[in-house]
Amino acid sequence: MSLSGKRVVITGGGSGIGLATARAAAARGASVVLLGRTERRLKAAADEMGPAATYRAVDVTDAAAVDEAFAELGPLDHLVCAAAGAVAGPFTDLAERDVRDFFETKFWGQYRVARAALPQIAPGGSMLLFSGFLYRKAAVGLAPFAAVNGAIEGLVKVLALEAAPVRVNALSPGRIDTLGGGEPMEPAARREYVELAGREATLGRIGTADEAAHAAVFLLENAYTTGVTLDVDGGLR
Repeated sequence: MSLSGKRVVITGGGSGIGLATARAAAARGASVVLLGRTERRLKAAADEMGPAATYRAVDVTDAAAVDEAFAELGPLDHLVCAAAGAVAGPFTDLAERDVRDFFETKFWGQYRVARAALPQIAPGGSMLLFSGFLYRKAAVGLAPFAAVNGAIEGLVKVLALEAAPVRVNALSPGRIDTLGGGEPMEPAARREYVELAGREATLGRIGTADEAAHAAVFLLENAYTTGVTLDVDGGLR
C-alpha cells in the first residue's frame, strides 16, 4: 500500500520523530497535517515542507480541544501519535502530580486522540501509537516510562481487535538522537547521552529520527500488519 494521495495526521508533528515521519510521508506522496502545542514550531515545519503540509495547534491533554480538532479535520487515512513528554527520578522521590502529568500527555493524550480520530479513519487505514524501549528494558529512575509504555502497548493489542479493519500498531524507539522531542540539550549532556546509546545498543551507536520514521512509514503502508509493537532500537534489549 502506498501513501501517495493519502492524508496523514501526526501529533507531535513539529519536532523529533513526529516531524521526521511527516517528512517521510510527504516524500512518499501523502498530505500531512501536523498537530502540536507550539504553533511557531508547527508553522516552521509546515512552511519547510510546502503544499504537502498543513498544521493546527492543539494540546492533546485538552479533551475538548482534541474532539473539536478532529471533528473539523474530517476524513483521514492514517494517524500517528508522536506527542510525548518526560519525567525521571527515583520512584520514591517522584511527585505523583508529575507522573500524572506525564501520563496525561503520553498515555491519555494518545488515548483521546485515537478515540477522536477513529471514526474519521478510512477502512484499510491505520493508527500508529508510540511506546518506547523502557517498558521492556528496565532502567533505574525511569519507572514512569516503563509504566506508560506498557499501558500503550497493551492498549494497542485491544484496539487492533476492536478497530479492524483499521490497523493499529505501536512503534517502540530506543535511544534516538532527538531527546524524545527535539528539545535542545547542553553539549556535555548530549555527548553523555550519545555515548551511553553507543555502549548499550548492539549496533554501537545512537539512532536517528529518520530511522525511526522509516519504521513508522512501514507500519502505515503495510496492509497486513496490525496489533504489533515494532522495536527500532539498534538491538537494545
